[in-house]
Amino acid sequence: MTSPLMESPPGPEVVIDGVKYLYFGGTSYLGLHGNPSVIAAGCDALKKYGVHTATTRAGFGTSPLLLKVEELAARFFGTEDAFYFSSGYVANHIVLPAITSEASALFLDETAHFCVVEAARLAGKPVHRFRHRDPADLASQLRQHLPKYGSPIVVADGVTPATGAIAPVRDYLKVLKDFAPAGLHVDDAHGFGVLGEDGRGIFEEVGLWQHVNGGSPIDGVSLSVCGTLAKALGGFGGIVPGTRDFVAKARASSHYFDGASAPASSVAGCSAAALEICIAQPELRRQLRANIRWVRDGLREMGLEVTADSTANIGFTTGKAEQMRRLHEALKAIGILVPYMPAYSGVGPDGLLRLAVCAGHTNEMLDRLLAALKTHVTL
Repeated sequence: MTSPLMESPPGPEVVIDGVKYLYFGGTSYLGLHGNPSVIAAGCDALKKYGVHTATTRAGFGTSPLLLKVEELAARFFGTEDAFYFSSGYVANHIVLPAITSEASALFLDETAHFCVVEAARLAGKPVHRFRHRDPADLASQLRQHLPKYGSPIVVADGVTPATGAIAPVRDYLKVLKDFAPAGLHVDDAHGFGVLGEDGRGIFEEVGLWQHVNGGSPIDGVSLSVCGTLAKALGGFGGIVPGTRDFVAKARASSHYFDGASAPASSVAGCSAAALEICIAQPELRRQLRANIRWVRDGLREMGLEVTADSTANIGFTTGKAEQMRRLHEALKAIGILVPYMPAYSGVGPDGLLRLAVCAGHTNEMLDRLLAALKTHVTL
């Protein structure tokens, strides 16, 4: 089966297989991946620095451009330092070895993203699964297994990639304080740039940002987080912000610093420019939050079951698989793309419809989406 071809930059409108659509897919939540300034910065970086430095960061592979990305990321996240690398997918592979040396077991949300599951298995510790976003089941699993191990680390997505539901991190902390010393690690790929007053993600959203990645533990529980620049933040590559000591430990904990090629110059140039926009234009986040409220409220008014969270990715179901496929095709026929996902991390046997809201969607675009859904949805 041939995959659809995106023939334009991602944005509120895209060209897929030669047809222009109003687009509610993907993860470019702040709408920066097609921004002319971001694209121009990538072109300039390619001309100045070549394709990439063709060696590791530990060799001669650290260019001024990569340092600029890390400096801007630290400024955006309000931290002392940051580690920038080629792919957000490996962010957990980098952080988990840095925080699990003294842990005896990992407790993993059963619907965690593929990259989280892989990193947990590679950590070399026993892994136990608990029910999705279920603090009570987490407590049960901890009581069952901790007599064998002790020093647990809970690992979860900050934002469920398919549904947009946020992890109940404060409830996890209430459970973990009885099992301290402990850790809570979150992959916040879909939270960075979206959640929190300054866009720093789920831990800022719940008032805990000052404690992450080298900050002071809470009731004996250490907090850690990693993410990507490739979604809301408009660039490409993974990012780990934190204290200087934490970031140094993350760089030394795996071989992504001394064994992997440095990020490509063009994407580093784009990432730096996008971060500058994120810092200088907080109104983008405010507009995104307004758009998210508009869509979520509209979906609930139709009787669709969606969470009350302020996340830009919104998953919902309208019956069985075939019914959702027909809705996807009906919307596509009138020029609106809302992806149907038959399978993904955390998706049930019938799949779901997963729409993404971005800052660039106008009120007219959002109203067109809601009106089309109201016409075609049958519950």
